[in-house]
Amino acid sequence: YVEIIENKCEGMIRARDIKDDYYVFDEKAYALIGEVSKKHYTLGDEVWIRVKNTDLIKRHLDFELVK
Repeated sequence: YVEIIENKCEGMIRARDIKDDYYVFDEKAYALIGEVSKKHYTLGDEVWIRVKNTDLIKRHLDFELVK
């Protein structure tokens, strides 16, 4: 999940939607780690996102990772 700091909106980025590698969740480190690149995203990291989908009825936001 990600949170937009300015307005406190929260939404989700699915690991399968991060296209630069195949990411697996490491429970001990609480991080997504790329199998090839070894790039990791940990809780609290700042990332750039873009809105991918909205569902106003369910009040869901889906984001995609920009960088």
